[in-house]
Amino acid sequence: MNAPNAILEKYAALMADIDQKTAEVYSAAPEIPCKNKCYECCEQLFPVSFVEAFYISEGLKKMDRAFRRKRLRAAEKISEKIRARNPAQFEKRGVDKMTALRTHSEFARFLHEIESNCPALDPKNPAGACTVYPFRNHDCRTMGASFDASEKAIVGCFRFASLKYLVPKLMDFSYRYPEKMALDRELIFELTGGALTPNILYYTTMCGPLLKDYAAEDWMKFFSEKGLLEKSKSDEYWVVIDV
Repeated sequence: MNAPNAILEKYAALMADIDQKTAEVYSAAPEIPCKNKCYECCEQLFPVSFVEAFYISEGLKKMDRAFRRKRLRAAEKISEKIRARNPAQFEKRGVDKMTALRTHSEFARFLHEIESNCPALDPKNPAGACTVYPFRNHDCRTMGASFDASEKAIVGCFRFASLKYLVPKLMDFSYRYPEKMALDRELIFELTGGALTPNILYYTTMCGPLLKDYAAEDWMKFFSEKGLLEKSKSDEYWVVIDV
């Protein structure tokens, strides 16, 4: 299957806008303690959505094959650790929107409890500790520059504990999230010919795009095995976990 370039181009433009917004925050708040080459936030696992994983998967094809093999081996070990703790417990069938959306934070807490670095992290990499940096997901781009109103907390490490005064200068953690989620749905729709229920929330981790080629995957088969070929009501949501 060819990569759905038009959708990925829209996603890339969205990420470019987020980068610009983040740069503005850093300019307005130089006290933000996130410094060059700091990767403490990468010493954990986190959710990645469908369009994010697809974009990373395509970006990896531009990298050296030997380098990719090294990251794949790291992802295989971490994926085994995740599966051993039953991530399928977070899958949901035919629930309301708010219940489905809460899955992101629930799955994130579950992943944070697993002692593991992000499989894309390589502190010894001369080009930068994050080996997928140009293709990284939304949350990684806004880390340290955003405020999560639902959690009433700056999204960052312990160094932010005394910096609450920065909150008015920070971006909303959900900045342009609805548009990203819309691209998730649009991408799933295109890859499955519109055969599935429309309200699907797909979550993986950074292991996902490191372990498989999203453009070559048979997504109709994947989602049908999850039971998503059946049409649901317009107000019903499904959550799929893929690790």
